[in-house]
Amino acid sequence: MTKIKVLPHAQLCPDGLEFNAEKGISVCENLLNQDIDIEHACELSCACTTCHVIFTEGFNSLNESSDDEEDLLDKAWGLEPRSRLSCQTIVTDSDLEIEIPKYTINMVSENHPKAPRNEDKKISSIDFEISNKAANHLSAMLNSSDSSGIRISLEDSGCSGYAYKLDLVKNIEESDFSGTINGINLYIHDKSFTFLKGTKLDFIQKNLNEELVFNNPNVSAECGCGESFNFDSTLATELSSI
Repeated sequence: MTKIKVLPHAQLCPDGLEFNAEKGISVCENLLNQDIDIEHACELSCACTTCHVIFTEGFNSLNESSDDEEDLLDKAWGLEPRSRLSCQTIVTDSDLEIEIPKYTINMVSENHPKAPRNEDKKISSIDFEISNKAANHLSAMLNSSDSSGIRISLEDSGCSGYAYKLDLVKNIEESDFSGTINGINLYIHDKSFTFLKGTKLDFIQKNLNEELVFNNPNVSAECGCGESFNFDSTLATELSSI
């Protein structure tokens, strides 16, 4: 049986709940069947955002979202990379864990506080590019895990100074830059962002191996083994002070 775990919500489900879900119907319908009275102002017709939930587990198993759903989600309170409208997500064989946001857009309009959203920390394809081959490779990695996106940062390494660190992650760090590039949810460590601007991530065949390659215009020197790199003196000084 497919299980849905609902994290505690002060009004709708104070103690949380885990239950056997009915497959083939929406998450919203399953919640309502369990007397979890999630708001659904449009009667499940994909015309509002009040049934917005965040999938903390099982996000990658969900059916694809439509353009209409994506447009509506932009208006949702507390939007996260793993947000969906529960009326548009169909339960299949994969277990799910969901968080119901504290407020809905209707409650916000009644003078509840708005969710913090830092528009200055949005990543665009001008800031960072992911090639089609790299996107396909990353998508396969994400589909085989329970992660929602990739997080890139810099770390000390090797003889030249720095190396890229790429992690599959479920949650965004509050200070991260974030965006969806070529279908991939991308998060970049805030202190690393300046040094990664303009980078193109590619996936190439090198000799008998295939690997992800960072083409970073900010890099000024690489070590002979190709394991580490450095930046021009101005950027390197700035990075070393972080």
